[in-house]
Amino acid sequence: MLILDEIFTGFGRPGNWFACEQSDIVPDIVCLGKGLTGGFPLSACLGRSELMDAAWPPSTGEAIHTSTFLGHPVGCAMALAQIKEITRLKLVQRSAKLGSVLLEKLSALSARHLPLSLACRGMGLLAGLEVRDRDGSPATGPVLQLIKAMLRRGFILLPEGEHANVICFTPPLTITERQLDTVVAALASVLNHP
Repeated sequence: MLILDEIFTGFGRPGNWFACEQSDIVPDIVCLGKGLTGGFPLSACLGRSELMDAAWPPSTGEAIHTSTFLGHPVGCAMALAQIKEITRLKLVQRSAKLGSVLLEKLSALSARHLPLSLACRGMGLLAGLEVRDRDGSPATGPVLQLIKAMLRRGFILLPEGEHANVICFTPPLTITERQLDTVVAALASVLNHP
């Protein structure tokens, strides 16, 4: 049985509705959250009916499955509205297009001759810039300094990866190309003058 966690990656961020679509994978069960409502607390666990029916037999009045964020009527209404807006505004396609732009801009940073080695990767508006020292070791300290410098300039970025040496970019799906230019230009400035 294949269970996928699409809580962080689902609902357009990877340039598809779900990251598993990038590899033509169809999970047996998928866990959803975050992008489902655009911020309101709600999560969902979807699966093939034969699996879900076997896991939760018909109720005789008792709660078979509970969760803090399960089935809240306002949350469910917000999820339906969120899905409509993502579709109406074509945010999945927009994420794919702007994600390519973001990776191109981050790649240009990687090509510079800096005291650090940079490598970018990602899909859609889910990107990371891996930072290593010239000897190949993870540049955890410099990444934390870069992130603090970016925060002082008004940009919220997070360190990711096993060694916290990957700068994570997860902008809203409504970000503009001009705003992407601004953050990459600020990062270039910080890289050149920490």
